[in-house]
Amino acid sequence: MKWTSLPGPSGFIEEVVQQVRQGMSVVVAAPCVAPAGWEDAFVDKLRDDRWHLQRVTVEMPEDPLRWLTEKLYLEPDQWVGWSVEKLCEHLSSGQVVAVDGVTAETWEAWRTFLRDFEVASRQRASDERPMLLVFVRGVARKRLQLSGAALALRTWIGVFGELDTLIYVDQRIRLQRKPARHHKLLVRLVSALALWDIELADYLADQPERDVFEAEATLKRGRRDLGRSNATLGQEWEQGGIDKYDGVDLLHAFVLMDRGDQGGELRRRLWAAQAAELLPQIEMRRRALAQGLDRHIPCPFWLDGKRKIQSLGELEIGSLAYATQTHGIQGELRVRAEWLASCRNTLAHLRLLSGSDALDARLYE
Repeated sequence: MKWTSLPGPSGFIEEVVQQVRQGMSVVVAAPCVAPAGWEDAFVDKLRDDRWHLQRVTVEMPEDPLRWLTEKLYLEPDQWVGWSVEKLCEHLSSGQVVAVDGVTAETWEAWRTFLRDFEVASRQRASDERPMLLVFVRGVARKRLQLSGAALALRTWIGVFGELDTLIYVDQRIRLQRKPARHHKLLVRLVSALALWDIELADYLADQPERDVFEAEATLKRGRRDLGRSNATLGQEWEQGGIDKYDGVDLLHAFVLMDRGDQGGELRRRLWAAQAAELLPQIEMRRRALAQGLDRHIPCPFWLDGKRKIQSLGELEIGSLAYATQTHGIQGELRVRAEWLASCRNTLAHLRLLSGSDALDARLYE
């Protein structure tokens, strides 16, 4: 599926388009590393809505007024006296000019130009104004201050949430192969590592299933294969290193690796993914196991001589495994009870299950 159809991104894109409908120019700012086709998503939406739209790309530092005039093939009678106001007058009512390629190097000139354009465009009614849709990448948030009655700033922060990533990874894996019994676990693990980074999610979804459990090695390989060097991914938002994810500031997995992840954040994220999926599975298997043991362990009985057990269903998996030992149960039922108890204890102590345990069919049948 396309990331543009996910709830978070589609809502953000619609908000930008709605501001254009209201007659406002919009600056949309993102980190250097944004999803593939990021600018296209907004432009395509406007074109689908049949706006009169022209698209131009900044390739080098130039005076925005002169550059835009030439790119739009306008021909002033003379350059002396040519101004933002006159440029605005030459643009059609409801015309949208989409500008790609504004970076930290060119932003200051464009910010000044946009302020002047906003003042000039306000001389016309909101439904008769020309509008600019300017895409900015890699500019620090503190440098992005910009506002006006006919000018809005939209910042690509906190757009993706866990639900977006889970939906995307789920559909991505389903397109590749028939979902396995442990499909939801893989979806959670990939999402926990990728967070908002759709390109990384694609990469992880393509890897052999067991590689996801070797997270550090797989991420190192992914960083190399994706070309994410320190020069392309830094620790700040504008460099793609941090973003809000469901309202919480989180560092990108590659940044955590660069820092040595002294706090074990990557392991915590993977543990949360395992616990969310596997603890309910262990509980379901416990209930089924208790039913299977009913004919082997008669109730009521005393557990440790202190607690009278009326039904095996009231025992936690650890106590159930202990009951199989005290009652001399042998064979597969006892082995399964002890193994499930071990898995439960591992997760309860904030430790990760190995790939072999997490993918074991006994958790899913």
